[in-house]
Amino acid sequence: MERKPLQGRGIVVTRPAGQAERLAALVSAAGGRPFLFPAIEIERLPERPLPRLEEFDLAVFVSPTAAECAFERIRHAGVAVAAVGGGTRRALQALGAREVLAPENGADSDALLALPELNEVAGKRILIVRGEGGRELLADTLAARGARTEYLECYRRMLPHADMAPLIAAWDRGEIDAVTVSSSASLDNLITLLGVPRLAAKPLFVNHARVAERAREVGIPEPVVAGPGDDEAAEALVAYFASRPMEDTQENKQPEEQAPENPRPRRRTTWLLLCAILLSAALATVFWLDARQRIGATQQELARRLRDIEADAREARSIARQSEEAQRDTRAKLVQLETRLAESQSQQLALEALYQELSRNRDEWQLAEIEQVLAIASQQLQLAGNVRAALLALQLAEQRLARADRPQFTPIRRALARDIDRLKTLPTLDLAGMTTRIDNLAAKVDTLPLAFEERLERSPPAKDAAAADERGFWSRLSTEVWSELRQLVAVRQVGNAEPPLLPPSQAYFVRENLRLRLLNARLSLLARDEAGYREDLRTAQRWIQRYFDPRSKQTADALNQLKQLSSATVSFELPSITESLEAIRGYKSRRERQPG
Repeated sequence: MERKPLQGRGIVVTRPAGQAERLAALVSAAGGRPFLFPAIEIERLPERPLPRLEEFDLAVFVSPTAAECAFERIRHAGVAVAAVGGGTRRALQALGAREVLAPENGADSDALLALPELNEVAGKRILIVRGEGGRELLADTLAARGARTEYLECYRRMLPHADMAPLIAAWDRGEIDAVTVSSSASLDNLITLLGVPRLAAKPLFVNHARVAERAREVGIPEPVVAGPGDDEAAEALVAYFASRPMEDTQENKQPEEQAPENPRPRRRTTWLLLCAILLSAALATVFWLDARQRIGATQQELARRLRDIEADAREARSIARQSEEAQRDTRAKLVQLETRLAESQSQQLALEALYQELSRNRDEWQLAEIEQVLAIASQQLQLAGNVRAALLALQLAEQRLARADRPQFTPIRRALARDIDRLKTLPTLDLAGMTTRIDNLAAKVDTLPLAFEERLERSPPAKDAAAADERGFWSRLSTEVWSELRQLVAVRQVGNAEPPLLPPSQAYFVRENLRLRLLNARLSLLARDEAGYREDLRTAQRWIQRYFDPRSKQTADALNQLKQLSSATVSFELPSITESLEAIRGYKSRRERQPG
């Protein structure tokens, strides 16, 4: 019977559940005995809202688990798909992906980044589908090449909760000959669960040089770098054990020693020896159970601390990603500022060149100055509505061209004359005077008499008091009582059906609200908000007519001024003086095109 390369060899396969079947089948086909022990437990994260997938140019899956967790959600978006290695590509193809971009050699981010398709990614958006944590090499490199990257984290790696007893028992019986590891996280979990001495005593087969470097850091001296795929791992196992024949681990049994004959056995000694043996076995069992319980508690505490450390690490990575995004935004803003600065500098250089070009003769200087004055006037007219400044600028330009008395300036002077006529036809608005009148009204609010303001009656004249002194006691008493009653009760006739009787506190708020209305009207006037201006003035008129004494001269004057202010038009369409500017610029353009 032909002997297979891995005959009688026990191989520990540590890939996650659902991904270890192919390697286990290859080990079995070579005659080995696979021990399936997932060193990483995969927990799917709750489904989060997907970004707008139609805005992305490529979706990169970093592992078969990422493909199983997220491909079904994005397969109908029509986004191009890439895989880090062959295993991830096969997982995507099994799920229905047709065209998958993946490296032919290698199964890591470096191999994927070496593809020509990922060298020209400036301006593209790339979605990286992965678990929580992981290397930032892929995202950082793509960002450095000009791409915008975003993560979709759909699962997390956890310490497995499987029973370690069968694996440890097989290990102690000598049935384990080699261990395969497919990631640094798997190696860290195995170190936590089995310890470095156990792993260092057996050949360790890893899938990447980075995992081998991690193994050397923890004290495993000679890990074997097999390759990224299951086929490479199986070939490395066969090649390793083909040169090492199976050693016979069974030791020759020593012949049983003959018990010395004791012609006179002592029954009591035998019973004491048996009791001692039983007591020793019981104590050994108790100590073993206690040690096992302590070891289990230690492992649980260590696992809990590892989970806490992983949570802290995830939080730190999240904060780091946020900091990196903030740095990218800052760099983008800095690039925009540098671009604007370069544009400003180029405009400044162009302006300097223009001034040098205009310095050739007097006419060019004169036209440049007139153009600058008209440009400033146009800005004042459009931004601040300063009609007077625009009119003065046009008249100044007309006077300077008239003094030059050049026939070629005639079209420009016609355009200036038309713009001057349009500005002169605008209605005049005394903005300063109107604001002053509104301020005066606001200052006089406190002097306006209320419609029902109570006043004390005048004291009787001195002669009436002297006459009262001449009368008797009862006459003076009746006079004083009548005077006090007249001051307590005041009867007046009002014209409105519901007179507003205001206590002093409410009268204070009426005056303050009226003053605020007038100040709002002034602000609306300055902002040329005619609707708000008229509404504030109408409200002020209504309040004065309702709460203040209409018979008072101050009230009548205030109402009259409000009517006059309301009749003024504060907003009207302002014309532009672009015709004059275009005439000057057109003349300069024609002159520059003329030779000499």
